[in-house]
Amino acid sequence: LTAIKGWGETIKDTQNDKELLNKGLDVIVNESERLTDLVEDLLDFSRMESGRMSLNLSQIDIVKELSEVLKVFESRSERENIELITEIPKNGIILRGDKNRLKQSFVNIIDNAFKYNSKNGHVKVSLKAESKQVKIIVADNGCGISKNDLPRIREKFYKANNSVRGSGIGLAVTDEIIKLHNGDFIIDSEIGKGTTVTITLPRNK
Repeated sequence: LTAIKGWGETIKDTQNDKELLNKGLDVIVNESERLTDLVEDLLDFSRMESGRMSLNLSQIDIVKELSEVLKVFESRSERENIELITEIPKNGIILRGDKNRLKQSFVNIIDNAFKYNSKNGHVKVSLKAESKQVKIIVADNGCGISKNDLPRIREKFYKANNSVRGSGIGLAVTDEIIKLHNGDFIIDSEIGKGTTVTITLPRNK
């Protein structure tokens, strides 16, 4: 809010400087998006605390939903020079779930993989179908998480790296969403080598 207010005042006083105007508008748009994400995280946190987080379940194609999320990250991959590698089946896989909540979980995980990575790094997203379950695996070669931080990384508001933007709620929300789907959410990581996140969801019988 401080950045938005400050740049708003600056633009108001310097409307003839096109370069400064564009820079200020970029900051305002980016900070507004960040504020929106924070508000959504806080709303989810409130729902979790009160036990009101619920699912809108239906038969969904998990391949389709994950593919749509990956399209969002394609331009970011080019912009940040981080390679996005995908291994997704061509055929659909039907399971019972809340498509919006699952998409939210995928976005949280993949966003973290990009945020904690660096130029010339890579993020690999795989979907593996087994007889009774589906696994979504997101692996990166970023900075990794220390052994001390790893057990606490899914706690609400806990951040292993305060230099990276974020509320510290995303992984806690993702953990809750996957639990509500009767799935598993596992994080493996090593400092300097990267992080692998595995989401396991039950398939329809």
